[in-house]
Amino acid sequence: MDGISSSTARTDYLQLLTVSLKNQDPMDPVDQEKMVNDLTQFSILEGIENLNSSFGQFMQMQQLSESVGMIGKSVEYTHPITGELQSGTVSELFTSGNEVRLMVDGATVGMDQITRISEVAA
Repeated sequence: MDGISSSTARTDYLQLLTVSLKNQDPMDPVDQEKMVNDLTQFSILEGIENLNSSFGQFMQMQQLSESVGMIGKSVEYTHPITGELQSGTVSELFTSGNEVRLMVDGATVGMDQITRISEVAA
């Protein structure tokens, strides 16, 4: 279901439910128990999606908190294009989308590229 958001699915479901109720056969009405079960399952799914979103935000905050301690540290990292091992000092961190990025001697480095962290030699 790529490209379908929770909001879109909710709107589509409610529109379908409304059309179904408008066009139901008066001699064979919708089973109320089935409708309540469907709404319950839909509500549970929506709750899980909200929980996943909150967990993703928590993980980003956790990664930011851990990254703050890297400012002023010397790091080694793998260059994403050349694959070379490079090193430098972390001067700042920022987010780009959902990813925490570090500024290492003028180069932008992703957390997943870091291979070593150490104190700066005096």
